[in-house]
Amino acid sequence: MAEEIPLPKLADLSRGQHYRLIAASCLRIVIGFTIIWLVLSLVPEEPGVDLAGPIVVIVAFGALYIWYFRRQVKKIKRSKFPQLAAIEALILIATMFLAVFAAIYVMESTANPSAFSEDLDHFTAYYFSLTILATVGFGDITPVSNVARGTAMVQMAIDIAFIAVLVKIISSVAANTIKSRSGGNSSGSQSSD
Repeated sequence: MAEEIPLPKLADLSRGQHYRLIAASCLRIVIGFTIIWLVLSLVPEEPGVDLAGPIVVIVAFGALYIWYFRRQVKKIKRSKFPQLAAIEALILIATMFLAVFAAIYVMESTANPSAFSEDLDHFTAYYFSLTILATVGFGDITPVSNVARGTAMVQMAIDIAFIAVLVKIISSVAANTIKSRSGGNSSGSQSSD
């Protein structure tokens, strides 16, 4: 049986290694944001467009989301720095989650221009989705139609579970990875924090 390599610590890295690690993480996040935005931009903003295409995009986005979530969990388990990988995963998974609702809001706004207090483009739909997640509710964009209100209510309900479950799963994967690599027993041993 091969001996496990001990888990390196961020504090043990040189300043240059630390900066390169953080820069690489930031670059992956920016690339992830770009890909998410490009997929979101596939949803048309013009009225009268056949909605079959956008619905396919939403379903594909959902499948991509599930695949990406599973990939991130595996990545955290393999990472030299599971905490950093977990932070990356949380940021990108949350961004993708919001983009799914933003796409739905764009489709609703396109199908019914009076569904919201203003027409939504990709950016304003994402902004609206984020204000719902953050429970800020500035009031500058409000759902007016019953369908738009229903969608916002569904997002609010899912957001509550989303935050709790996402943070729990990702942080548990990172913590269990660290524990297993440091020689801890994941079944019942007490940690000394």
